[in-house]
Amino acid sequence: MAKKSKKNQENLLFLFMGLIIMGLAISGIILFQKQFASFFAEKQTNNQQIVNQATTTNTNSSSEISSKPQEEYIPSEEVQHLQIYYGVKGKDKIESENKKVRRNSMKIGQARQVVNSLLETPSNERLYKLLPENLTLRGLFYDSGLFIVDFSREFNKIYNYGANEQVLAIYSIVNSITELDPKAKVRFLINGTEPEGNEGHIDLSMNLSRLDSIIEK
Repeated sequence: MAKKSKKNQENLLFLFMGLIIMGLAISGIILFQKQFASFFAEKQTNNQQIVNQATTTNTNSSSEISSKPQEEYIPSEEVQHLQIYYGVKGKDKIESENKKVRRNSMKIGQARQVVNSLLETPSNERLYKLLPENLTLRGLFYDSGLFIVDFSREFNKIYNYGANEQVLAIYSIVNSITELDPKAKVRFLINGTEPEGNEGHIDLSMNLSRLDSIIEK
């Protein structure tokens, strides 16, 4: 009977030790899984940060590139030179910058090239664009020496300009277009509608002629 009791105790002891060992093994497995999951999550976070940084860098680079005017390659035999007037920094004057464009035999096509160039930033750092941001050209017409330029509604921002800057902005357009024909006149539309003559510092309901006195010599 004593032997049987002793054997039972030994069996219980072995069982108890087995449970302890099993518990330690399970704890080790759980701890390993937690550490592995933590390592994997940290790895994923680091990889995502690298991807985000790369994406941000590429986006910024693309933004910087797109903000600069892209010069199209044009074969020399197809090049045409336009004179585009921009504001001169620190002066109430406008000055022309030579712009290379693809040759266009139609005067209306040339006038469109002129206006689209005015919507871009000049290459010369002494000069600056005078027209409002996000402004677009809706249409451009030519008839018997009169250019009619139809701008989007953003052109109304020009009424918020001071007197001098408004004059410079308007005549940067007029003088640039009349480089194609000095005797021509320019009329404006805003979103397809004729402007009121009593707004701003220039009567935009009139046909405007070239003004050479504001050109920087």
